[in-house]
Formats: sequence, structure tokens, C-alpha cells
Amino acid sequence: MTAAVLAYENTGKTLAQGRVAEALAFSKAARLLEDARTHPGDAAKLREALRVNGVVWTAVQAEITAARSTLPRQLRAGLMSLSLFVDRVTEAARAGQGLDQIQALIDINRDVAAGLMETR
Repeated sequence: MTAAVLAYENTGKTLAQGRVAEALAFSKAARLLEDARTHPGDAAKLREALRVNGVVWTAVQAEITAARSTLPRQLRAGLMSLSLFVDRVTEAARAGQGLDQIQALIDINRDVAAGLMETR
């Protein structure tokens, strides 16, 4: 194999591994949110779940606003809309409001994780 072919194959593997890591991060956030949702009296679980979810979505925002982002413009716009919704729900939940929307965060995270796994 030529060096160019090897480099191309390694790039593909790196991208796939990155998508898997991203999918795992969204899945973990979804699991923590689900655990907090099923234990409504445990404020510490909710705080930690919202913190982790916030870290994940902050990373999304950083990626889609970076000048080096190679994502299509329409995909970046859709992810930005989702991330702003996530921010609003997260802040409401931190304030003790909008807890009924935690399931929406769980569903979004699971859907994003599934989409990342499909594009491997």
C-alpha cells in the first residue's frame, strides 16, 4: 500500500473513533438524565446530569462555531438550534422549572448518539 492510501485509511479510522466517542458522550448524558428523572427527589443527581449534559452540548457549540468546522452549514444551523433549546431547558431545570422537559433532553441525546453511530 502506498503512504497516501495508508494515510487515508487512518484518517477514516480516526473519524470513526471520534464519532463513537461523541456518541458515547451523548449516551452517557442521556443515562444520567434518565437516572435523575427517575429519582426526582435527588437534587445531586439532577445537578450532575445537567452538568455533564452541559459539557457535551458546550463541546457541540464550540465545534459548530469553529472556523475549521467542516460540517455543512445546514447541519451546523440545526445543531445550533438544538443546543440553544438544550441550554434553555437546562437553565429552567437548574432553577427548578421545566423538569417535565428532561425527557426531551434524553430523547435528543439518544437521537444524536444514534445518528453518530449510523454514520460510522
